[in-house]
Amino acid sequence: MWPILVTVLLIALSVVLVKFASAIHRWSKHVQYLRTHIPIAPGRDWLRGHFPPDDSASRGILERRTSLLPRLALVWFGPVTPQVSLVHPDTLADVMRTSPDRNKFVYNFLVPWLGNGLLMSEGKRWSRDRRLLSHIFTPGMLREYVPVYKEACTTMLNLWSSQADQEKSIDVGKCMPLLTFDVILKCALGVETACQTDAESPDGRYFQAVNVILDLTFSQLLNPLKWWNFLYFRTATGKKNAEAIRVCHEYSEGLIRKRRAEFEADEQCGGDPSKSVGHKSMLDMMLAVKDEAGVGMTDVEIREQVDTFLFGGRDTTSATLIWAMYYLTEHPDIQEKCRSEVQRVMEACGGIEGFQHEHISQLQYLAQFVQEVLRDASILPDLSRTLTKDASIDGIRVPAGFQVQMNILGI
Repeated sequence: MWPILVTVLLIALSVVLVKFASAIHRWSKHVQYLRTHIPIAPGRDWLRGHFPPDDSASRGILERRTSLLPRLALVWFGPVTPQVSLVHPDTLADVMRTSPDRNKFVYNFLVPWLGNGLLMSEGKRWSRDRRLLSHIFTPGMLREYVPVYKEACTTMLNLWSSQADQEKSIDVGKCMPLLTFDVILKCALGVETACQTDAESPDGRYFQAVNVILDLTFSQLLNPLKWWNFLYFRTATGKKNAEAIRVCHEYSEGLIRKRRAEFEADEQCGGDPSKSVGHKSMLDMMLAVKDEAGVGMTDVEIREQVDTFLFGGRDTTSATLIWAMYYLTEHPDIQEKCRSEVQRVMEACGGIEGFQHEHISQLQYLAQFVQEVLRDASILPDLSRTLTKDASIDGIRVPAGFQVQMNILGI
C-alpha cells in the first residue's frame, strides 16, 4: 500500500513541478521578448526595482523617466516582476481597449484594514455591494451634506484665526487631512467629531491610527522584504500597524453597533432615525438598505465600506486642497480671480449661511482652477493594472497576465 501511495505522490509532484517549470519558462521568454523590444527605464534597484525609496521621490522619478522615454518603458516592481510603464495617451488607449483588471498584488496590502469593501471585493460579493450602494450614492445625497462642509470649514478657519492672532505659522499639510477626515466621519457615520480640535479625543486617536496605517502600509509596499504578511505582522512595525488597524476597527464598529441600536429603536417607535444627527448619514442608509432577498448589511460589511470611503476620500481630497493653496500662492493673479468670484457668489446668496449646493455651479472659474490642479498635480502619480488578455502596445505584443503601469503624471 505504501509503495503505491508514494508512487502516486511522486507522480503528482512531478506533474506539478513540470507545469511550474513550464510556466516559468514561458514567463521568462515573454520577459526576454519585452526586454528586447521595450527600452528599460534607468535607475533600477536590485531589491525595490524601479520603486522610489519613499513617496516624496516618486513625482521627480516619473517626470525624469517621461522626459527620457516619452511613450513606454519597461520597469521592475520589486526584484523580479516587470511592468510596462505607459507614458503617452496612445499607449494607454491600446491597453484600455483590453479592459485590464486592477493589480491585486498591490491592493492586497490594504486587505487587513479594508477587508472586502467595494475596492477589494470581487464576483457576487462585489455585485451585491455595488447594487446596495448604488441606492445610497445619488446626486441628491450631496445636497444634504453642504451644512457639514460649512461646519467643518468654519472649525478650521476659527483655528487658523486663533493661530494668526498668536502670530503662529499654519501647517496646511496637517490641517487639510484633518478637515477632510472631519467631513468624511460626519457624512459617513453621522457623528459629531472633535478630531480638528482635540488630538486626544477618540476621533483624534482614530485619525492618528489611520495615518499610521497609511504610512506603514506604503512602507511595506516599497520593501519586498515586508511583502509576506505572515512574517511582516510579527515584526515591530507590523505589530504597530496591526494595533492601528485594531484601533480603527474598534472605533468604527463601536459607532456602527450604537447607531444600529438607535436606528432600530427609532424605527420601532415610528420615528425618523436620521433626525438625531440632523442629516441622514451614509451609515443610516447602509443600515436601512436591503438586497433582493431582504437581507441587509452586517456590521462588518458596513465597517469595511466606511473604511473604504475613508481611504478613498481623505488623502485624495486633502492633497488636492493642499496643492490648490500652493498654486494660489504661486499665482496671485489667479488667486484674485478666484477670490473675486467667491465673494460675488457669497454676496448674492447672503454669505456663508445662505450658501447652498446649487450655488456651487456658479463658481465656474474656481472649478476650472481645481480641475487644472488635478491635471498638473495628480493625486495618484501612477496606477497599476493587470492585462486580462493579450494587448498590442505600440505594435509590441504584451501577453495577458503582465502588469502595466499607467504613468498619470507623464500622460
